[in-house]
Amino acid sequence: MAGTWVQWIDRQSWFHSFIRALRLRSLASLFLRIFPLTRTYSSGTRVKVSDLESFFLTDEIFQRQSYRRALELAGDVRTVVDLGCNAGFFCSYLRHYFGRSDFRGLGIDANPAILQKARRNLDLNGLTGIELIQGLVGGTGEHQTQDFFVYASHLGSSQFIQPEEGRTLKGGWTKIEVPVLKAGSLWRSRFGDTPIDLLKVDIEGSEGKLLQSDPGLFQQTKSLVLEWHKWLVKEKELFPVLERLGFNRREALETGKTADLWFFSRN
Repeated sequence: MAGTWVQWIDRQSWFHSFIRALRLRSLASLFLRIFPLTRTYSSGTRVKVSDLESFFLTDEIFQRQSYRRALELAGDVRTVVDLGCNAGFFCSYLRHYFGRSDFRGLGIDANPAILQKARRNLDLNGLTGIELIQGLVGGTGEHQTQDFFVYASHLGSSQFIQPEEGRTLKGGWTKIEVPVLKAGSLWRSRFGDTPIDLLKVDIEGSEGKLLQSDPGLFQQTKSLVLEWHKWLVKEKELFPVLERLGFNRREALETGKTADLWFFSRN
């Protein structure tokens, strides 16, 4: 009975407005921990939501469809690498958009707790061809492990403790030690010379270091959707480097004061 009521209230637009207007974040977070929500979309895609950050993130991805234009530009996607995969919502959106689950690829995140949620969501949607791996891409230096800072909300976790302008970090950070990975090497060890149809990068300011440390990953990539965290990465660390690697800056999908979402395709 409780689950049915939760599903009903989630479909009411006034409930979303109410949460935002009264700033009842703590109450809503507690509610979702006690009564996890399974959202089901028109395609049959399902995702599990057990915290407030995932609640708003699924709104962004599945209702506002922030990645829809990227998939339109990418064309047919069969192979994928999702860097900063979080709870698996982007890969689940692939299933929603294309209406199939036969994707092959990798999902990587440095936060081990969030990968448990990602595995659950991928399994819900039959996305068994996507392997999840815990570790940091775009790490500094040649270290085998590195410090990583998990933000209390799980969104914004990063190798850097430098919040974007105007953002208050409620709840603080937890420092953990994570393996440093080379996504390009991982891809080649599993798929050889198979091209990556779509590479999605949302790694909270590590994107500049990723380009420096793992050019081979991009050389096998056909299309790229990348979130640029402007307060941590300079423009010259991204666009000229991607151009040298053979990418065209096709379209700004979203722009903002502190972050942009860009789509690139190989020349």
